[in-house]
Amino acid sequence: MMAFALLCVPLRSAFAQAANSLVGTWSLVSLTVAKSGSDVDLLGPHPQGQLIFGNDGRYVLMVVSSDLPKFSSGDVQQGTAEENAKIIRGNVAHFGTYTVDPAAQIIAFHIQKCTFPNWDAEVQRRPFTLDGDRLTYITPGAFGYGSSKVVWQRIK
Repeated sequence: MMAFALLCVPLRSAFAQAANSLVGTWSLVSLTVAKSGSDVDLLGPHPQGQLIFGNDGRYVLMVVSSDLPKFSSGDVQQGTAEENAKIIRGNVAHFGTYTVDPAAQIIAFHIQKCTFPNWDAEVQRRPFTLDGDRLTYITPGAFGYGSSKVVWQRIK
């Protein structure tokens, strides 16, 4: 039994190390999808966003197109059909909890709520790489385009 306990310590330590290396606030660098052999900016040029991984296992993610229109009426409840369509296509946000599988290099987002309601209550696993303060992961089958590549930079 003692040998089993000793074998578990490195695994727990590796898990904690991998999860801890993600804890903090990240700024969006790029969000692209592969379309016809080229990378296309999913939310247009220069999207903005933040991803916050808490040390309590919770996260919040928000990415937004840099050119969202302002509501001409000044009232979010009175948006035109065109304004509403551009805004809904120009953002993605979700929150919930996360886990990290360090051996497989997978982040699992346990999505509680999302601006794309089809993702509510889903668990989405994303392969990732961490190179210093640069986090990159793949979202398979995102938004009907195929996989997307998301790159984040740690905010210090």
